[in-house]
This record gives sequence, structure tokens and C-alpha cells, in this order.
Amino acid sequence: MLRGALWGITLSSAIVLVSCTAAGKDAAPATTQPIPAVVLSSNPTPGATAVPLDQKIQVAVANGTLKTVTLASPAGTVKGVVAPGATSWESALPLQPTTTYQVQAALVDTVGHVSNKQWEFTTAAPTKLFRATLYPADGVVGVGMPMTISLNTPVPVARQAAFESLLTVTTTPAVAGAWHWFSPTSLHWRPATYWAPGTTVSVVAHINGYNAGNNIWGAKDVSVNYAIGDSHVSTVDANTHTMTVAVNGAAVKTIAVSTGRDKYPTKSGVHVVSTKAPKVIMDSATVGIPRASPDGYYETVLWDVRISNSGEFVHAAPWSVGDQGHTNVSHGCVNVSTADAVWFYNFSQVGDVVNVVGTSEALEPTNGYGDWQIPWASWAN
Repeated sequence: MLRGALWGITLSSAIVLVSCTAAGKDAAPATTQPIPAVVLSSNPTPGATAVPLDQKIQVAVANGTLKTVTLASPAGTVKGVVAPGATSWESALPLQPTTTYQVQAALVDTVGHVSNKQWEFTTAAPTKLFRATLYPADGVVGVGMPMTISLNTPVPVARQAAFESLLTVTTTPAVAGAWHWFSPTSLHWRPATYWAPGTTVSVVAHINGYNAGNNIWGAKDVSVNYAIGDSHVSTVDANTHTMTVAVNGAAVKTIAVSTGRDKYPTKSGVHVVSTKAPKVIMDSATVGIPRASPDGYYETVLWDVRISNSGEFVHAAPWSVGDQGHTNVSHGCVNVSTADAVWFYNFSQVGDVVNVVGTSEALEPTNGYGDWQIPWASWAN
């Protein structure tokens, strides 16, 4: 039984019953039988306030049927689908916060007369809005780029599988992939292997109406659409001091490099380009090396392609040209000549792969987009 307001609508029509008699005799007195009042109930009740955003709007009638139901707000009107002869209706859409909704129902009594009833209710004001930030944004990215979602409110482990059901990833052509949680506020989606060039990706987070607990609610779905560009996979070999750049599987350029010295090795593993900048101030203090120490530095560095969050870049290093191709002398970055740095900067796109081999330390999965450091069997589970 639906809980909520009940009220009757009594219509003026009546059924008149007259008994027939034999000719010549008086007729029996006429009798009337009132039409039963249509009784309507609703949840939430008329005038309700602070209605939860995941509340289903329910309308039901007794002694009649529903013809139409409409749910209107400043954002627009939704006309409910009511089957012929139906005596109840329930909304399917989530509600918006701090919004007054008008409900109008057309009721049909037992003899076909139609009447209208209208009422309103107001939704709750959340303590905080639940938000999801999707990246990459619309555009073109490289074959190593995972889809990332950052949340402003943690999702407990017990609810993460249910939360994933709110997320839709559509690719053309179809690609199998999976979500992986790095923390209660961060999850990534990727295929088992690098993306195929030309794939299009559409991601929607259906968080409108999501109840995060503690009166924190999602109020707006978010989405992105992007495409995968040509395959750019560069292999940095710390032993041969070279970087071999391949486009769609074919090597197009080999560049002399100097990687991290023994004390500060470049991390081995699959790095993914995250940002580019023509000029970056590099400060050793940000990676735990005091500026005033023998290994300290504070320099303006040009043509920078970032490949991790721990300060690893492919960048111009005119000061180490004599070592490039021969010796590893950097603090962890991949040093190249200015001419090669300009070429690589213009060549690179966010999501490109830079795979480093031959060093003593491995890239952490949480360092930048170190997603490919996690084997697929572990990622998908």
C-alpha cells in the first residue's frame, strides 16, 4: 500500500435505477446510487519539504484509474507513461536539489468522468554536492591514456562495485576493459592492451541522484567523448643511451639521450605523457634535494614533456649534450639536445607511451599514469 496523502474526489453524476412494472400499475420509486469517490494517494505528500533526491514519486488511485501524470520543475516537464487502466505510477528520473516540483494527475472515475488534481513538493538541500571529474576531456589522446575519474567524496570499498554500475564506457570499435580503484576517490578504466588508433570513446558518469551518504548527493551527470590518435610509443634504453620513437609500430627516429645517474635513476616501466610545457622551472627541493646541496638545482628548462608525477620529463638539456648517447648523468629525467627536444615536444600528445628499460628502479603504478605497470589479471580484479 502506498503511504502518503489521501483525498477523495466526488463527482456530481449518479446512476439512476428504475424498476419496470406491468401496464396499468404504479411504478416503484426511483432510486439513485452515488458514484464512488476517486481516492488519490501520493508519496511524497502534498507540500512536503526536504524530499530526498533518490525519492521515487508515486501516485495511486482507488475507485478509478489514472489517465496522465506530469512532473514539472523549472528545468522542464516530464509526462509520465501511464498504461490504460493503470491505478498507479512511479517516476524513474532522479530529482534535483532544492527544487520545487509540481505534480498533476488526470483521474478517471468508474463511469469515465475525468478530473484533475495538482500539488507540489520541494526537494532537500544537500550538505555537499557529489562531483566526478572525468579525464581526458574531449579531443584526441595517445594509445596509453586511461580514462580517469576523480571524486570529491570517497566511495567505501563495499559500495564501489555498485558505483561502477553508474558508469558507462562505450567504444567504437568495441573494446573490453575494466575499472581499477587506486583510492576511494580515484578510479581508472583501460583495456588489456594499448588502445587501437582511431578508436572513439564515450564515458558517462550517471551520478545525478547518487546518494553518497551524510546528505551528500550527486546533482548532475557528466560525460566526455574523445578519440585515440596515432600510436606513439617511444622506448628509452638506459644502457644504450637511446630513445627509439615508433609511429603505428614503425620506428621513425632514434635520439641520443642521457638518463638518470645511479643515485637518481630514471624509473623503468611504461610511462604515459601527462602534460607538455615549453618552459618549466625545475626545483630540486620539490623532489627532496635541497637547492643548496651539491646535487641541488633551480633551473628554467625548455621543451618539457612530463612522463611521471615524480619529476621525470623528456626535455632539452644543452648542458649534457656531451654525455647524451654515452653516459647517464641526469637527476632522473631523459635529457636530449635542444633540437631533438623541440621535435619530440611537437610530436608528443597526452597519452603517448614512453617505455623506459634498463634501470634499477621500477615506476610505481600510482606515479602519474603508471596504470600499465599493473598486470591485467590484477587490474581487472
